[in-house]
Amino acid sequence: EGGECMPSASEVRDLLVPHLMGKLFSGTSELTVTGLGVVEHRRTFTLVVELEAFQQRWRVRLESDRQQMAIFNGQPPHHLVRGIANDFRIRLFEWWDTKDGDRQAAKLGERLD
Repeated sequence: EGGECMPSASEVRDLLVPHLMGKLFSGTSELTVTGLGVVEHRRTFTLVVELEAFQQRWRVRLESDRQQMAIFNGQPPHHLVRGIANDFRIRLFEWWDTKDGDRQAAKLGERLD
């Protein structure tokens, strides 16, 4: 390998911020992402999202899959970053829509207020 250094968790966070911070819209829901963190594990990472919606504050933890770890390789191409961000965005709205009725989804989030 050409000595490419792996981005750190904070650099990966910086890659995702432009795609995930601020107001996100989907159908009837609007989520405002106020904080974003990346926690690196051996073969996966956890995206920690702080958000506000409908006068509620939440922290949600979404696990990556092995393929998404490609974002840690050297300088990931823009389309890869955008695709991974989009996937997390979809999962964030799925969590929001199912958290009240699905125990697995409920476990991913904690109410902060």
